Amino acid sequence: MVRIGVVLVMGAIIGSMVVAMFAWMQYQPTALEVSHGEPVVVGPVEYAVTFEGTNAGVEGFRPQEVFVKIRVNMQNVAEQDAAVSGGQFHLGSSDMVRVQPVYGNGTLGEEDMLLVDLQPGGHVTRTTQFDVPFDDDATYYVYIRPAKEHGTTDYAVVCMTNC
Repeated sequence: MVRIGVVLVMGAIIGSMVVAMFAWMQYQPTALEVSHGEPVVVGPVEYAVTFEGTNAGVEGFRPQEVFVKIRVNMQNVAEQDAAVSGGQFHLGSSDMVRVQPVYGNGTLGEEDMLLVDLQPGGHVTRTTQFDVPFDDDATYYVYIRPAKEHGTTDYAVVCMTNC
């Protein structure tokens, strides 16, 4: 009788470990790696990110270092509306911490991305910039994280320079 109890307890422990491992594997994020200009789908939105260059800002809105500007083409490939915000994008390299974009509040042009609502099948192009110490020889990446409502854990890594 004691042996049956031990076998049942061990079976329950092993079974719960199998279920936990399965659940853990289901929610592990997948990195989708592409080069600049190549399309990548994260959640309901297809992105194509290109490097626009560097600049020193505009009068009244200057960076501490250098603005690295990117252009993002977005298309909603789902059947429901999708919101995209500039906070989903980060710039990083092998030797720096990921940096969030800087918003110009209209001073950097009408295409400056803060929040975009995409209708099903809708397409829009926006720009955003990052205030970083830029090195021409370094490799920079743009990381695209999904919004919570996108229902995915996948994220994109877009190689921007020196790929």
